Amino acid sequence: MENTTLKLLRACCAVPLAAALGMPAAQAAAPEKVVVYQAFQSIQYLPLYVAIDKGFFAKNGLDVQKVTAGSGASGVAAVIGGHADFSLQDPMTAVLANLKGATLVNVANIVAGVPVWVITPPNSGLKQVADLAGKTVSTALPPSTSTYLLQRLIKQEKLANLNVNTVQLGTELAPVSAGRAVAAALYEPQVDQGIASGYKILYAFPKAYPGGYAFSTMDTLAATIKTRPKMVAAFVKAIGEAEALIQQSPDTARAVAEAEFPTLDKKIVDSAVARLIGQKIYAATPEISEQAFRNALELQEYIGNIQPGSVTYAGAVDNSFAQAAK
Repeated sequence: MENTTLKLLRACCAVPLAAALGMPAAQAAAPEKVVVYQAFQSIQYLPLYVAIDKGFFAKNGLDVQKVTAGSGASGVAAVIGGHADFSLQDPMTAVLANLKGATLVNVANIVAGVPVWVITPPNSGLKQVADLAGKTVSTALPPSTSTYLLQRLIKQEKLANLNVNTVQLGTELAPVSAGRAVAAALYEPQVDQGIASGYKILYAFPKAYPGGYAFSTMDTLAATIKTRPKMVAAFVKAIGEAEALIQQSPDTARAVAEAEFPTLDKKIVDSAVARLIGQKIYAATPEISEQAFRNALELQEYIGNIQPGSVTYAGAVDNSFAQAAK
């Protein structure tokens, strides 16, 4: 029978030997499961896909499941209902929910510019945005930021008698192709699909917001921040690492986008990613600047969805995790 000393020696050697052989220790912590609801599967959301596909979440101890909600409101509802830990969509959707009693906080920027362009066929005869007066422009059915931006542009530029033809998101080019509209306000990859067919950009919304625009952010419950701060910190850190990689390696960004959108022409995907990087649409860091948030808030105030003065940056955004991830 082994004596006590020999038993202790065997026990002490067991763990180092397992580690040397590449065997996981029994007490090693399993990755923490996290559920993210995204409004749509969108090329604008590439930082999330890069964080998943390139293993940044896994490296930070998280097992992230991505679910497509079908709308921003559905994603926010999933967080409020406890079905998701984070949701990704327009931060104003979370703000609107808070005005009805929710306690959501925006913790990471994903889309930091306005990914909306007005494009027109080469034979339209339109050369500048003023030429849209008296014409018909197609855009997505509201609620859609592209439509709200177009409505404000019409007023700002005094485009008299401009008719807005609203259609399902992703089909904005159809009325133009059918001759029922002369231009379309839309997102990527539809922009580059149109350009590949000879369309030209008539107006670029990114240029109208040089200070940035909090177009799409990650939000979570205030209670989650309080009870699981390490998880939130790890999640935001992984997002930041993915955003940095997109800026450092556009080839990697394109490869991930091609894998996420296998039914799209690779040339369209590559062009769309290049445009979104080049025009600073993808967030370079997870931080949500006050100017970017204010730009998004002001549009909702203009539309009348939010009363001026009812929402503050400090009450809607927590940048502490983004700042700690630097």
